[in-house]
Amino acid sequence: MRLVFFVDQVFWRDGPVLSTDESYILFLASFADFVDHITFIGREAPQPGRAPYVLDGSAFSLCAMPYYPDLYQLWRADPRIYGRIRAAVREQARNWDAIVISGPHPIGQLVARECIALGIPVILMVRQNFIEQMSAHRGLKGHAAVLAARLLEWDFKRMARGRTVFTVGKEMAESYGQFGRQVHNHFPCLVDRAQFDMFSKMSAGSDPTRLINVCRLAPEKGHRFLFEAMARLKQQGLYCHLDVVGVGAMDQELRELASALGIALQVTLHGYVPYGRPLFALYEQAGAMVLSSTTEGFPQVINESLSIGLPTVATTVGGIPSFLTDGETAMLVPPRDVPSLAGAIEKVVQAPQLRERLRRNGRALMQDNTLEANRARILGGLNDAIARHRA
Repeated sequence: MRLVFFVDQVFWRDGPVLSTDESYILFLASFADFVDHITFIGREAPQPGRAPYVLDGSAFSLCAMPYYPDLYQLWRADPRIYGRIRAAVREQARNWDAIVISGPHPIGQLVARECIALGIPVILMVRQNFIEQMSAHRGLKGHAAVLAARLLEWDFKRMARGRTVFTVGKEMAESYGQFGRQVHNHFPCLVDRAQFDMFSKMSAGSDPTRLINVCRLAPEKGHRFLFEAMARLKQQGLYCHLDVVGVGAMDQELRELASALGIALQVTLHGYVPYGRPLFALYEQAGAMVLSSTTEGFPQVINESLSIGLPTVATTVGGIPSFLTDGETAMLVPPRDVPSLAGAIEKVVQAPQLRERLRRNGRALMQDNTLEANRARILGGLNDAIARHRA
């Protein structure tokens, strides 16, 4: 089978080597052992280079879209790019057996329609609540983004009729269940069996007040609510330290917010930390992982924290509440709820028995949900969808 994935990621070329800077690609690339060839449809960087996640070997190719910095600036692009994308898809699609479209996304939906017209099986993948993701942005830009997101999601749901849809989380599975022929709630995990064995030999730090947050510095990641929760705990006499790992446009804004809340000395913004020993060292000194997102698919750092046995506090967004159980495998709180977030952190810090239960149950959960297990579930759904299409 020659399988195609549309993903809105940037790909770099370094001679024959393709690479990208988003780790999700590793989950999709792992399908290479079970298909004849994988083509990714994504943006090609304007300059050659090599990003952290390398697609090694001849099993991968890129159907390159014209470059644009991000989805918000797509509307500024030369309108002729849509024609070029259609032409590229028509030229290459005769070699494709099936395509998986991650969306909602304006280019992804354009590509899907071209493939439908050519008789290629189209499978849809919904990784998070797109409307909620856009609503994290404020002002006129935020209102325009939410309106566009609603229109795109309406169109994506129309496209889902009679097709197989993979969603991350029960919320989106129920939302698309009214439209798709077969809707699967899936769990994209990057921790394979060998990595799980490695992580399970690591351990959380001895200081429960040492917290870590690993994600992009973007509005939808909810750092503001986490900082406010830390300030609230400080007022109650509980001093925690937070290591923030990640890069993004909000770096300076978060530094100013920490100062304004009086917690600047309790927050360390590390910026980019390479995956491997530098990041693992921060994991091993942390007492808990805390993620305060207002929208998500499923953060891969949760897979890592559970495998390590690092107690985890997270919001009930995306696929998180479908996979985790409050008080058993993680502490779950509503998004944007500062008192609940502060209360969950306080419980983890002050209750040794709770921390031990979260460590034990989190690792047990990950044993049955490694990359290999979740990949097998998706392959089964893909094969069923292709068989139905041919029939």
